[in-house]
Amino acid sequence: MAKARIAQGGARPPRPALSGAGSGGPGRGGLVGYLRGVWEELKKVVWPARDELARMTGIVIATVVIFAALVGGADYLLSLGVKQAVTQQVNSTTPAPVATTAPVTTAAPAATPTVSP
Repeated sequence: MAKARIAQGGARPPRPALSGAGSGGPGRGGLVGYLRGVWEELKKVVWPARDELARMTGIVIATVVIFAALVGGADYLLSLGVKQAVTQQVNSTTPAPVATTAPVTTAAPAATPTVSP
């Protein structure tokens, strides 16, 4: 079990206050303040160059295709196994069908008998 380390030398320095935290701050309240904060954070982002973006996109697409093929192949093989198991189980428990009607003949119908008085 890991033990927590206690910093040597006394108390910690105070944390800097977040601007606009809690009370909303001047001009930072509501939806407009949120969108301004999002815009300021997006300006700090270092966006990749076009060639790096194309390379990363190719890697993602190739990875998705490979995993789709693996999952699809596993699904296909497992479905074959399940079909085989179900077919064997049905064949072993179901008796052979029994004919319940008389067989149909294709012979010509007999002539109607005549009754004499």
